[in-house]
Amino acid sequence: MATKGKPQVAIVLPVGPGKESALDTLESVEAFCPEPHVVFVIDDQTNDGTYEALSSAKQPHWEIFKNKRRHGTQRLVHSLCFAYEQVIVRTECKLILRLDQDALLIKPGVLSEALAFMESNPTVGLFGVYEVDYNRARNFDVHRRLINRETAWYRTLIGRRPSWKDYLKIAEGNGYKRGDNVFGGAYFMTRECILAIRKLGALNVPWAWHSIMQEDVYFSMVTVAAGFRLGHFAAPDGPLCLEWRGLPFPAAALASGKYKLVHSVDKGPNTGPAENGGRTAREMFRDLRAKWPKCTESNPVSK
Repeated sequence: MATKGKPQVAIVLPVGPGKESALDTLESVEAFCPEPHVVFVIDDQTNDGTYEALSSAKQPHWEIFKNKRRHGTQRLVHSLCFAYEQVIVRTECKLILRLDQDALLIKPGVLSEALAFMESNPTVGLFGVYEVDYNRARNFDVHRRLINRETAWYRTLIGRRPSWKDYLKIAEGNGYKRGDNVFGGAYFMTRECILAIRKLGALNVPWAWHSIMQEDVYFSMVTVAAGFRLGHFAAPDGPLCLEWRGLPFPAAALASGKYKLVHSVDKGPNTGPAENGGRTAREMFRDLRAKWPKCTESNPVSK
């Protein structure tokens, strides 16, 4: 794989239908990531021209894979396990940025800040939005209830024991609280954490895993099972400002602030023309991105 210098960060982007959003998110990566990096795109059996558009736009430091069968959101964990395995065997990257298709980088510097955070917090294996949302305490109750349901005694009797149940026991022995997670819209994982998860066997998720657990809960749980901690790298002090559905603020307000990576830009509050001066949030961010001086490795944080 050709790279822009020796890469330290691998960016993993699982994509579904929607070539415009996928290409725009990748454009934000290339505009605001002057640090040497590689990109792994996992196409989930799209049939709307997305895979073909990605292949046409492919850059030398990108790898594009297509799932052999459609995984959907309930098997996103399988797509990501494959992607993380590819990062391990194909690169020497120290850090992985897992990015949603409806997330965007809006300023340069987030990869450098994440590498610095990793070096300063060697026991943290997975970091992003963890301790608080941008304006409220996080609530893990829905995930806790799912774990309790899926580990109920009768599930074993009917042959529906979740494949991750043994990892939950190990994680709880390491202090994990059921349902706790680093939010999946965008997060960072260290290579050492991925290697430890791999050693546990937790990158080998069976197709019949008997679970609808969200991937961010799964990877948070197995991170703790592997002996690492979860870390907060987001608002109010960190560079990530994410909301589950919609944006925390309109695009112009986010772009004029200190945050560097946002989610989700396509649907929900603060994403429509009414909140963004007649443009969608994605269109507004694209317009603002075009006004930035070109970022390069020698000029990483142009203003």
